[in-house]
Amino acid sequence: LSSGINAEYGEGTPAITMAKQFGCKVVGVDVSENNIASARKFLSEESSTLNVQFHEGNFFDMPARVQHEMFTHVWAQVSFFHTHAHLRRCIDVAASMLKSGGTFILVDYCGPRHPVFTRDTSKSAPDMNEYIQTVKDAGFNILVQEDASRHFLAGTTFLRKIAGEEKNTVEINFYDGRISSIKEKLIGMVIIVAQKK
Repeated sequence: LSSGINAEYGEGTPAITMAKQFGCKVVGVDVSENNIASARKFLSEESSTLNVQFHEGNFFDMPARVQHEMFTHVWAQVSFFHTHAHLRRCIDVAASMLKSGGTFILVDYCGPRHPVFTRDTSKSAPDMNEYIQTVKDAGFNILVQEDASRHFLAGTTFLRKIAGEEKNTVEINFYDGRISSIKEKLIGMVIIVAQKK
């Protein structure tokens, strides 16, 4: 890993962790001002030698400082599900930012539309097979494909336990709903690692 872009990076911890672990340049792009502020705060608490940049922007309309860069890796974690009607367009943007032979890592929710997890009601959410086929159709070779739903359930169950210990009823209700949805196969998680041809 020499350079990576993290799409919709949340509070920046994946980007910071990648830079620390691999010593690479990482660029994060997110539409949320709050996420950007949090990410920059976390970054300021880390080593000043980290080569990490956070930019506000839409994945379909990258900031000018980023849109012409080419990366060895593109990482999208729980990013594309919220705009799944535009899944192919999201993956095409990822491909356009990758060097030839570069790696695309996709970790995202999958399964029938469930209102807790998607803002896009224009079509049913993709299942794992649709994600895989769309990545292939965009010009990638699939290296790894995994149904990570059991990991998703284990992580959610752990978070529910913490919420219970803290007696946080809002989070308890949220995690109970999520656990129920995973068990009923209304929602799952997919991991895909692919190489650009």
